[in-house]
Amino acid sequence: MRRHEAIIFGEALVDAFADGLVAGGAPFNVACHLAALGFDPWLVSRIGEDEAGAVLRATAARCGLRLDGVQRDACTARVLVHEDGGGHRFEIPPAQAFDRIEPETARAVRLAVRDPLPWLYFGTLALRAPTSRAALAALRAAGPHRAFVDLNWREAGPPPDVIVAALDSLAVLKLSDEELARLLGWLGLPATDGRALPGRSEAALRVLAERTGAATLLVSHGAGGASAWDGTGRAIAHAPAPALPALVDTVGAGDAFSAMMLAGLLEERPLAEALERAVAFAGTSCTWRGALPADLSVYQPWRSTGAAP
Repeated sequence: MRRHEAIIFGEALVDAFADGLVAGGAPFNVACHLAALGFDPWLVSRIGEDEAGAVLRATAARCGLRLDGVQRDACTARVLVHEDGGGHRFEIPPAQAFDRIEPETARAVRLAVRDPLPWLYFGTLALRAPTSRAALAALRAAGPHRAFVDLNWREAGPPPDVIVAALDSLAVLKLSDEELARLLGWLGLPATDGRALPGRSEAALRVLAERTGAATLLVSHGAGGASAWDGTGRAIAHAPAPALPALVDTVGAGDAFSAMMLAGLLEERPLAEALERAVAFAGTSCTWRGALPADLSVYQPWRSTGAAP
């Protein structure tokens, strides 16, 4: 089975809990998943020479993720976790390392990739600062690629006009139910639940695909699984969520979905099969605590070229 290369662009950070630092950031999580699955992705980000950076480097090493494309900074990005009333509130301060990704170094990564048409994954949080937006633009201009965008909306991210401008010439656009409603609202398009029922077509999704260039729209429904739509707004696949023996933590389930979906695209699996595997792996990720598993043996069944376990 043929394998393409992947470039992962965006934030690598730590969640700063009262009792310690935990590696995170959607692009970092996706890159770690892919590496642990046996791929060799390029991560384009920025990490500091500090304690938090050491946590990220150790996590990357554990997953087998090389950091050749990662730039150095004085301070690693942190998400401040405030514990209140038994829950957590997350604060993403401005002016972080991932806001300073340098364009020329990012461009050099694309030039180093041998695949003539690699996949490029990015979200939107790292696009809130002009420098990192310029870095993504330089990377995209450096050579042909297929863009996989996970909207991954955050309140601390860029304004809607910046996000909409970034959704250009895409191959795949992935959104949650809530993000789909938000994006359709920004574009002045009618709402739809995005559930891919047999024979269903949605004019709003056709217009969304036309505006973004996306050949495929992926809509995740949480416990309801995920749906795929083509560029004409026609439903093409739906994968229900698997029954879980025990729900431990949904943190990072969206990143697990994106990583396994990317894995399927890198291996040129049929879309319906890739979607089924992505939903199943996202469900599996809910059986461990945190975005990345402590026991890497959980990846072993998924590293094969056969069907999902």
